[in-house]
Amino acid sequence: MNSSIINALTGMQAMHAKVDTIANNIANAATDGFKSRETQFTTLLTREINNQPNPAFEQGRLTPYNVRPGVGVKDTAQQIDFTQGTLKQTDVPTDLALEGSGFFRVQRAGETQPSYTRDGNFKLMPAAGAAGQVELVTATGDPVMSAAGQPIRIAAPYTDLKIVADGQITYKDSIGRQRNGPKIGVYTIQNPNILENTGSNYYRIPATVPPQNGALLVNGGAARTMPAGIAVHQGALEMSNVDLQKEMTSLIEAQRALQFNSRALTYSDQMMSVTNQIYKG
Repeated sequence: MNSSIINALTGMQAMHAKVDTIANNIANAATDGFKSRETQFTTLLTREINNQPNPAFEQGRLTPYNVRPGVGVKDTAQQIDFTQGTLKQTDVPTDLALEGSGFFRVQRAGETQPSYTRDGNFKLMPAAGAAGQVELVTATGDPVMSAAGQPIRIAAPYTDLKIVADGQITYKDSIGRQRNGPKIGVYTIQNPNILENTGSNYYRIPATVPPQNGALLVNGGAARTMPAGIAVHQGALEMSNVDLQKEMTSLIEAQRALQFNSRALTYSDQMMSVTNQIYKG
């Protein structure tokens, strides 16, 4: 196939992927805890043409000799931007926002691997199989895990629910006694780029990642305090970190690039048609 057609076709496919990513970012601009994504590309080099046989004329060249034309571009990955989003005050006691690089740990139904999220839109629901207790769950009903690795449960009815910066829960029971609940587990990921998006604002560490590169509990133990720069904020939610101005600019650029590649494909097809007509006489 003509290399110009291959270049134009792969360029269109790559720009389609970029437009889809931008559209997803814009659609989730109001989703609590959402992290924007950016499509990464790589150039496809499969041919080598020696169009400069005299190396003396290549003084100062930084790229390898003889490598000139590529055969298009390919989208390789989606890079997640974990930049902190703005904290929005809600005054809902079970809404939690993380400041810093931490994650909440969640155990999804039917899965053995834990999931992680920055979305602190939680609620207390009656705990299944535990009369007189309520359980802290996500908006989709998945249990939020404590620093001890267990679902977070407190006695019901309760009043004056407080959650301090290190994730410790306190509340008053039905007769007004002050009681301590579990501590909400906060984890950091050694390399957030390894996380894979599993939907519903959840991330998971691939099973192939060595344990030393995985999640680290930062507030475990009775006296363990948060590292500097990490804190739990009660009555607040972290907003999406999507920059709509940047996304709209990128969308226009991607659409223009898509149009140019489409036009290049059309021109290449027309030139091949003319060449065939000339060849056939």
